[in-house]
Amino acid sequence: MNIQQHPIHQLSFHERLQQELSTYTEKTIHEDGSITTKVEPNPYFLVNDKWDINVIGTISNFKEQFSNYKDTHRYILFQVKSPSVNLEIKYVFYHKLFRDEWSLTTVWIGLAAILRKLTAFLNAKYPTLYSLLDLEINQVEREWLLWLTEQRIKTQKIKKPGVLIIQ
Repeated sequence: MNIQQHPIHQLSFHERLQQELSTYTEKTIHEDGSITTKVEPNPYFLVNDKWDINVIGTISNFKEQFSNYKDTHRYILFQVKSPSVNLEIKYVFYHKLFRDEWSLTTVWIGLAAILRKLTAFLNAKYPTLYSLLDLEINQVEREWLLWLTEQRIKTQKIKKPGVLIIQ
């Protein structure tokens, strides 16, 4: 049965994520400052576990950011073994991008390495996890920090005047 045939309140959590990831809202800012939005049916974010900045840069919401993007990182990869957890993580990235909470640079340069580490952690410690919502956050935070230490990944915050470096 097609997801779109169900009223939204009858959809499961993951079905709602799938439905939302199957479209995106494209914003167009006009010369007079007005903004129009259009929901585009496009499953790119749902079906791809490898998001290409060149594809996303064609969406009007991101064209200006993309024109200023100078880094060579082209892809962000979603590779969590659990399909439902992978979906949840993709949704967070999608949501933050389309709500203008994260920029292309934030995702492709700042968060890509963190996502790789998080993916490795989840695949090692929770390969059959059904949902991130099933985790006990305080326990997992301790496991995460221990795992990072075991991987020889620094977890120390260093404050310099005017700069915060997180290792």
